[in-house]
Amino acid sequence: MRTLILTGSESEGQQVVVRALKQAFTARGDTSLALSARVLLGQHPPLSYLKALENEALASPRGFAFLSAGAAFLREGKRKSTVYAVNARYAEHLETLLREGEFDAVLCLHRYPAEAVSHIRKTLAFSARCCFLSCDYACVPFLEETRLDHYFTAHGSLTTAYEARGIPAKKIIPAGIPLPSDWFCAEDRVDARAILNLPQGMPCYYIPAASDPEAATVALLSRIRGENGRVCVVSPDGAPPKSPFVARFSGDIRVVVLSGEDSHALYCAACDVMLCSPSGALSTRAALSGIPLVHLPAGDSFEAQTTQFFAAQGMSALAGNYDEAATLALSLAKDGEKQEQMRSRQQSESIADGAKHVVRFLHEGRL
Repeated sequence: MRTLILTGSESEGQQVVVRALKQAFTARGDTSLALSARVLLGQHPPLSYLKALENEALASPRGFAFLSAGAAFLREGKRKSTVYAVNARYAEHLETLLREGEFDAVLCLHRYPAEAVSHIRKTLAFSARCCFLSCDYACVPFLEETRLDHYFTAHGSLTTAYEARGIPAKKIIPAGIPLPSDWFCAEDRVDARAILNLPQGMPCYYIPAASDPEAATVALLSRIRGENGRVCVVSPDGAPPKSPFVARFSGDIRVVVLSGEDSHALYCAACDVMLCSPSGALSTRAALSGIPLVHLPAGDSFEAQTTQFFAAQGMSALAGNYDEAATLALSLAKDGEKQEQMRSRQQSESIADGAKHVVRFLHEGRL
């Protein structure tokens, strides 16, 4: 099987899902090609196109309703909005790829390519099965305008929301969110801490992502008594010696600053509580790893829906700001009963092996 994977903007969450899917396809003996919307605009696209892609076009995919007439609008000068130029150029390159690529399946990880593929199918005959794959615990706006074969969602409870968007129930497949195998490890907490040289007798907190990692770290440190705690936080600005973030906390024994080369799976296993932005991928990682989770404030509507889902299922604690998140994290680290309750909910509600489910369904029509 040969599969085309289409993303919207080059977000970290979507890239993680792409990596998981490529691993699963390779393990099955398949090939896959992953492309972002930015790439499909061609080499050296105008800056105005990139801004439209990130803002106007992605926020308002209804622009694809005008794709069939888009070229005429541009030629006649009746429409000046950049979104028409972006849509026309993107769709032209994508149509060529679909015509010549001989793909068996197309996976759209964002509503932007889902809109484009739906439009192209009206005029171009190709046999590939076309699917949408959600990277969040959310129901994406404008999906009612798409016409795809299947819609892979993060959880079965989201089916009702997708049906309300006009998606037939038979097309909705709760497959979970695909995550790479190297995001997990077999070590227990004691062994993981021994490997990482973290102290065994005190709480450890893991911050893999935050809109303001410094604020999240400072909020935790202000509540840790003496040296009784460790904060393992991913640096937002690279590794030493040039990282201001590393320099900010280099003299504090309570802070362990991680880079992209560190074994994050081990730190996830070693720590008592994870604090993170509510992305679908990171939230799923916490749930599948069985680590109690505190969600930091959401940055957009999709993260907000993920936060609401996890909180409603008892799979995370919801914080309104960084100070509240720090208070919740310290309280959770000390409360073994609450930790076990949260782990139990995570185990019962999480869908593991999302990438394998998607690949198996494409091959066999079952999860």
